Amino acid sequence: MRILVLQFIPSVRGRRVPRFEPQLATLVSLLERREHSVSLAGFARFELPRIKSALAQGLPQLVYADISAVCADTARRTLEYIERHEFLPIVAGGAFPTVDPDAALSLPGVQAAAVGEPDASLVTYLERIKDPAVGQVVSGVWLRDERGTTRPELPVLVEDLNSLPFAHRDLFDYAEHVRRTAQIEIAIGRGCPQRCAYCLNDRLAKLYTGRGTWVRRRAPGNILAEITHLRQRYPGVRLVRFLDHMFGLDDEWLTHFLTTYTRQCDLPFRCHLRANATPAETIRQLAAAGCQITDVEVISGSNFIREEIFQMDLSNEQIQDLFAWLKEADIRSRAIVYLGAPYESEASLDETRRLLLHIRPDAVDIRPYHPWPGTPARELCREQGWLHARGEERFHLGRGGLDLPVCRPNIVAAFIRRLRAELPVVLDEPWWRRWSIASRTALGQVLQRRRL
Repeated sequence: MRILVLQFIPSVRGRRVPRFEPQLATLVSLLERREHSVSLAGFARFELPRIKSALAQGLPQLVYADISAVCADTARRTLEYIERHEFLPIVAGGAFPTVDPDAALSLPGVQAAAVGEPDASLVTYLERIKDPAVGQVVSGVWLRDERGTTRPELPVLVEDLNSLPFAHRDLFDYAEHVRRTAQIEIAIGRGCPQRCAYCLNDRLAKLYTGRGTWVRRRAPGNILAEITHLRQRYPGVRLVRFLDHMFGLDDEWLTHFLTTYTRQCDLPFRCHLRANATPAETIRQLAAAGCQITDVEVISGSNFIREEIFQMDLSNEQIQDLFAWLKEADIRSRAIVYLGAPYESEASLDETRRLLLHIRPDAVDIRPYHPWPGTPARELCREQGWLHARGEERFHLGRGGLDLPVCRPNIVAAFIRRLRAELPVVLDEPWWRRWSIASRTALGQVLQRRRL
């Protein structure tokens, strides 16, 4: 069957779409293993010429829409065009159908919605749809027809991730990604043992209660085999980037993996760390194995926001210790913070600034907070009436998704601009450029006060 995959995903930090995403890329590999012909197009916004081009080039018999939780509006407009002009069957999957499958089934032309991980459910459904005589009810795939909606239970999780094929890359123009960044991206597993309220992980883990082990990791040998394969396929790789936030959360697995990595791979790597679960000894092991860059979720300088609202179980002391250990080990760090979070105030904004100035990361990813659909934090914001009326639109404009009475969006936006001027936002940004920006900002403020 000819399948056109439409990836609806936000444009992040200037990266192109379609963008490599491990779970979707693994699904593409599984479909190709079943001898489906797959084409791919990515959309961060409604683009009619590109939709027509994808349809003309792929000549699909079926459309699979992989929809991010913050791209429902773009998907709606795109699928409406396909329903009106192409009359193709449409199946939806990804975060949005998982969070709200009924809403996904209400999208134009959508006849089925895959909930959760699609490896077993969606591949089986697409096999059965080829033969109308075979029953099409498949675990994990909701159906809508004139008789109503069928809501089967989820299948068990694929626990042996080594049994899955390597994620497909070519349709995502991965050669160009490697050419621009000299990096390859690797997923080491699925799931996360932590339950941060700003993340969708808690919702997904509860969906799969009783259906297998939620946190799963690939064997080190399987990961190294993929790295070797990618280095052969895409020349010029100089860094491996491990995508998983739970990369360092299993000491036994990590020790085994780092031992294997140092024996079989000579490339430096980048990974995520959690400050509440990374002792100094782990930092030394990472440095010895070739870790050059770490991404750390600081999120806020307010203990109240981190622990009471986002349920991170993370203290300022743990954050300060981790960044101090990273500096001692000569590992560069990138801190991730959200501004404009629930219960944010000018006082908590100042707490975040003071913490960042104290820990001095090599770069800071400063993000306006957006309440991700399906998360506990979003439900809190909905109950309090804080959700901005133009939430999804504001996300794509790089603006916050809340309208807090004590910390209005304009205050948050101004503080973000201030922090981005004071702190490095890109790794390897020269010190003289940072200080010149900060100096110009301060000088402008002085001159403005004098004019007043």
